[in-house]
Amino acid sequence: MKLEGKVALITGSTRGIGYAVASLFLKEGANVAICGSKEENAIHAIEKLKEEIKIEENQVLPIGVNLKDTQSIQTMVEKVIQKWGKIDILVNNAGITSEKSLLDSNDEDFDEMFEVNVFGLLKTTREVVKYMKKTGGSIINTSSMVGINGGRNQVSYAASKFAVNGITKSLAKELGPYQIRVNAIAPGVVGTDMMKERVTEEMKQRLIQMTPLKKMAEPKDLAGAYLYLASEEANFTTGTIIQVDGGLVM
Repeated sequence: MKLEGKVALITGSTRGIGYAVASLFLKEGANVAICGSKEENAIHAIEKLKEEIKIEENQVLPIGVNLKDTQSIQTMVEKVIQKWGKIDILVNNAGITSEKSLLDSNDEDFDEMFEVNVFGLLKTTREVVKYMKKTGGSIINTSSMVGINGGRNQVSYAASKFAVNGITKSLAKELGPYQIRVNAIAPGVVGTDMMKERVTEEMKQRLIQMTPLKKMAEPKDLAGAYLYLASEEANFTTGTIIQVDGGLVM
């Protein structure tokens, strides 16, 4: 197993990509903190995981966290340290999106987008690195194809994901001396709940036709890229943005 004995904290892991990543990490032997906006969502996700795969009782930890609140983030990290004593892998997956045009967006829209997607990520990383710098580890940020190519009516979301890419490359340079690798995954069109809730069927079909593989990914199709970056197989990989988008952006 590629992650045996490792401890992973995954934000936004109660559904979608984060849930698929958590499932694969558990199969590969990691202890995983399942984090969502509410603890009950994390508990429900763990119950679902137990139905799908074999999990030891001590292998998972449900946590509710408010990524807009520094104290909540600190409490999340402290709970993981109290349970397992270390954090080897951080996956900053939680985020929000928007389909608003610039003129339809207000200040609150901009503030919330950056509070969660950028400052929440930065604060979580800062709190984890306080411990991770003693042992080294892997930090994996979830970016987006929009953070590489932009997107119509997604200016605030695109700005936040371009920021994630800049953070990834900057922290790879800053944290490298601690043997902490920092990378990002940039998904394309993925059949998550967020996608289904916010993207029309017409737009979805248009994106599929633009994708060379002519299909939409499922969350599990991305999990292998996260596993690679979390594992020792990527021990000389840092500062990269790996596009897992079916060739949509190239």
